[in-house]
Amino acid sequence: MKKALYLATAALTLAAATTGCIGKTHTFCMFNGILKWNKQASDNEWINELIFLGLCIIPVYPISLFADTIVFNSIDFWTGDNPLKDLAGVDPNGNPYTITPNADGTATLVYQDQVCMLTPVANGFAATTADGTPIGTFTRQGSLATFTAPDGTTRTILR
Repeated sequence: MKKALYLATAALTLAAATTGCIGKTHTFCMFNGILKWNKQASDNEWINELIFLGLCIIPVYPISLFADTIVFNSIDFWTGDNPLKDLAGVDPNGNPYTITPNADGTATLVYQDQVCMLTPVANGFAATTADGTPIGTFTRQGSLATFTAPDGTTRTILR
């Protein structure tokens, strides 16, 4: 009986110590990744709803939410890096993206239904639209990232 009481106290202490830790950068990656897949599983919204209900009954959504809340967001809070950030394919604001490497050394970025081509340059890459219109150049020096627009204006951020 004492052992069970100690285990229950330890579990409650751990839960209380970690549930307030909202991740700093990539919050709820597992849950949002499953939700993103569910929304794109079919073109029919009724089938997506049936999948959603099935994932709630099985209980995929509750388990992923629990794991995100207790484990992954706590890791993100304490280390600043969520181990599942690449699985979800979402930016810090929750917007989905994909980056696909091409055989010629470039990459294709799809972000918010826009397609961009990424071409390597010194310390970064140049971004153009699918039709070749320049978007700008991104360069990185240490923890600073600089975006240079086609008109020459720049914006530097600390990463």
